[in-house]
Amino acid sequence: MRPCRAPILADVRARIIDNPYSFRGPYPVERVLPTLAAAGWDVDVVHREPRRSVRVLVDAALDRGCQIIIGAGGDGTLRDIASALAGRDAALGVLPGGTANVMAHELGVAGRPEAAARGLVEATNRPIDLGRLVLPDGRAGHFLMMAGLGADGLMLALTDPRLKRLLGAGGIAVGAVRALPSIRPFHVVVSTEDGETWEGDVLQLIVANTRRYANVIEVTPLAYADDGLLDLTVVPLSGWRPAARLAWSLLADRRPRPGDVPHLRSRRFWVEADGVPPMEFDGSPLRHPSVARAGRGPYRIEIDPGALLLRVPVAYDGAIFQNAA
Repeated sequence: MRPCRAPILADVRARIIDNPYSFRGPYPVERVLPTLAAAGWDVDVVHREPRRSVRVLVDAALDRGCQIIIGAGGDGTLRDIASALAGRDAALGVLPGGTANVMAHELGVAGRPEAAARGLVEATNRPIDLGRLVLPDGRAGHFLMMAGLGADGLMLALTDPRLKRLLGAGGIAVGAVRALPSIRPFHVVVSTEDGETWEGDVLQLIVANTRRYANVIEVTPLAYADDGLLDLTVVPLSGWRPAARLAWSLLADRRPRPGDVPHLRSRRFWVEADGVPPMEFDGSPLRHPSVARAGRGPYRIEIDPGALLLRVPVAYDGAIFQNAA
């Protein structure tokens, strides 16, 4: 059965925020603008710059009356725009132009610019949750999909941005190889708002609002982006048998099987660690000196329910949504 076609929005004012420093370089906006113009959309295009806050670009667009802010770049660009749009009426649109484009794959956004533009025009606005990590000193940041504490944060911190722009995922792989000798387990106590706790030595914690991790596996296969909850998966330091079982399930099923790894679900988590673990938001590292100044914890990780409006293609099967459109 073909999906129902959403009513097409006309007389829309929108802004495209392009990241010219992403893996694929500047997004080919000249291939999407004719489709948007034919639908009656008034669109301007701005480039994000290294020393210019995305929030400034978003605020200026909202002052101009824009109803849709379109991120043309990778997941980091989408996260920055989503953070600036949290709690506001404008919607986030997606044009995949980064390295992994995990959110675009999660939503089934077309990779070809003309098809992605048609998807934007015919999409519907759906509210989704945003995650938020609060450091001990009170600084906080939103994440759109996932936050990682541990090995992946170190791997991304050791990824050379220039090599990533040149090689894409290959640059990240080089960062992973560089990180291997320095990966160390750390001890954590994880507590939930409901009083559940987990304690042990871990290599990685992943706190997720969606399912896809590195665009390869579904590390939190039961997560929904609109259920008001976060899913936390623990990668513990364990013997070779549990590790082999987990590796096999990830290779065979692209997701952990029940019982392979500890899993918690809550609106709010507190994480206490015996050191300051490397951290990342949506594939971008939190630079260690900044995090280290905040102290060892506890780190509070919580959900901001329905904080963002997202343009979702009408053909999307709704897998990460619990509520009807």
